[in-house]
Amino acid sequence: MWKKNWAVNWRIEGLILLGLAVAGMAACTPGEAVTPPPTLTLIPATLTFTPPPPPPTPTREALPGPEDIATPATEGVVPDETPELDPVAGELVRLAMRRLGDELDLPTRRMRVVEVRPVQWTDTSLGCPQAGQTYTPLRIDGYRIVVAAGDGEYIFHSDFDRVLPCDPDDEQLPEAE
Repeated sequence: MWKKNWAVNWRIEGLILLGLAVAGMAACTPGEAVTPPPTLTLIPATLTFTPPPPPPTPTREALPGPEDIATPATEGVVPDETPELDPVAGELVRLAMRRLGDELDLPTRRMRVVEVRPVQWTDTSLGCPQAGQTYTPLRIDGYRIVVAAGDGEYIFHSDFDRVLPCDPDDEQLPEAE
């Protein structure tokens, strides 16, 4: 049995060696020289526009506090009260700015306070009555707040619990006493 396998193995090995020899001789025969294909021409370099760096961002200003609020003396102003000394006025201004920011989808740092003045409202409408509503005559202490955002100025009337937006066409300021 060994002899039979040996003969078969020798024939297979012989065929493999013969194939390798033929392949080796074919590679060594002179023939056409193989030249690599030419490389593609590169696109010439051009100038690329580089935008200038953005200008520096302005420093974020803090929300105005009571000490930053101006109070011009005008009609309807309650004497002896100044929003500079009143922390309630500062909080009402922040509430008005937050409300306006939500409505306009604008951060409060992009707004500025134009005017804050204490007012004594004559009824529960806070000087901004709506058609078809009835209001109770009552003396209510509060503020008239004007905030600028973008190109517009927005008016708010408040008591110590709420801040209401007021359309300039509907606004009714109390008479000076």
